[in-house]
Amino acid sequence: MNNLSLLLQCIFFGEYGLLTLTPRYLFLVLFPIMVFLGILGQILPRIPLLKETSPAVNQFFYGVIGLGCTTAALAGLSPLTDPKSKSRMAWILVVLIPCSAQLTLLAAFASMVTFRVFLVFLVFFFLFSAIIYLLLGRCLPLSDHLIKPESATIHVSLVRILKDALHAVCETVVPFAAGSVLISILLYLGVMDQLSSLCAPMLAQWFHLPPQAASLLFLNIFKRDFGAAGLLSLSGSGTFSAAGLLVTVLMMTFSVPCFNATVLLVKQQRLPGAIWIWLGSLSISLFVGKLVSEIFFICGF
Repeated sequence: MNNLSLLLQCIFFGEYGLLTLTPRYLFLVLFPIMVFLGILGQILPRIPLLKETSPAVNQFFYGVIGLGCTTAALAGLSPLTDPKSKSRMAWILVVLIPCSAQLTLLAAFASMVTFRVFLVFLVFFFLFSAIIYLLLGRCLPLSDHLIKPESATIHVSLVRILKDALHAVCETVVPFAAGSVLISILLYLGVMDQLSSLCAPMLAQWFHLPPQAASLLFLNIFKRDFGAAGLLSLSGSGTFSAAGLLVTVLMMTFSVPCFNATVLLVKQQRLPGAIWIWLGSLSISLFVGKLVSEIFFICGF
């Protein structure tokens, strides 16, 4: 009975609880963001510059939002009419655009290593980003029209914007709550610790990383803020070498979307498309980490 009480407490009032994270995210984060994006979605098509220039300008706009929050940028993909353009932007936002948590991680990483190490990181980061972007351009070319043409004729209506934002939040409640319950149960049962222990030997063998890297990568999957904070706490203890720290940060930068972004990714791309993007970003993260770690290992770092 006591175990059931603790489990229910974790589900409802825990870090990812139904009465803690879920309402706070849905109504204090997602709802204001959807209102803001709704206003922008009605204003942007009226700007002459955005009407006359290439679709890359709109792509740049979504990328700027992604620098703040990948979840917010994914939520703003609804006005895109072309499925390939929507999938392309989802790939770019998930894999290539670092969110605010990742930018904080990169800033902290820069403060912990020498300028030469950080310069090496930037070379690898921009090199892989350019390759991935070119491959996306081949597989998912940009459409000539990213934003719905009819949205330029719609009058700006605050009531409609609020209604659409509330509708988006209501659509997200069920999958988000289900994900919160799942994560709470995994944390309560200690599955996260078991997964970290299971993956630690593989990370050591394949990526030449210390066992602590496993927990960091799992934390980064669920919430990137926790991954960044965990890396900062471990870096001061001398657990990572400069090469190991660089490889870990690269893998966390190209990592899968966090829990919040994954929920919106499923909503935007449906389950098959979301799984494809999620597994693709995971494969990219592992490939980049493996390649760079082998380069350092061969060079004796």
